[in-house]
Amino acid sequence: MGTWVQTMLVIMLIHLTAGTPVWAVLGQAKASVEKDRAAMGGQVQSKLAPGYSVETITVVGMTIKEYVSLDGTVFAVTWKGTGVPNLRLLFDAYFDEYLDALTELQNKKPRLRRPLMLKTENLVIERSGHARNMWGRAFIPSHLPAMVSPKDIQ
Repeated sequence: MGTWVQTMLVIMLIHLTAGTPVWAVLGQAKASVEKDRAAMGGQVQSKLAPGYSVETITVVGMTIKEYVSLDGTVFAVTWKGTGVPNLRLLFDAYFDEYLDALTELQNKKPRLRRPLMLKTENLVIERSGHARNMWGRAFIPSHLPAMVSPKDIQ
C-alpha cells in the first residue's frame, strides 16, 4: 500500500473519530464517568460484579460501558451503537500505540475483511460493525482485576 493511501486512511480514521463526545479514559479514575454522563446528557446505571463495577451510560444511539476496578481505575470500555466514540479521547495515552498497531495491520497482505482485532504491548482492542451498528471494546490486560477475564468485558 502506498504512502498516500496510508496517509489518507489515517486522516479518515481521525476524521471519523473526532466529532463525538468525551468518554472515560482508560487507565484513569472513575470520576470521569459522571463527567461523561453530564457531557452526553445520558443516564448512568451501575452494576456491581466480583472485583469491579460496570458503569453503563445510555445516550441516544449508543451505550457505553466503563469497567472500573475496586481501586477506582477504568480498565476497560465497551461501546455499541450507531457510531464509534472518539478513540483519541477514549484511549488517551494509549492512542498512539493503537494507531501504530492499526497502521502495521493495514500494511499486511493479504488484507481480509473481518472485525478489527489488535493486541499491543499494553492494550487489546476489538471493533466491528457496519453503518449504524458499531461495537467495540478495549481493555488494559495489566489492569484487569484478579477475578476478571477478558470474556467478562462485553
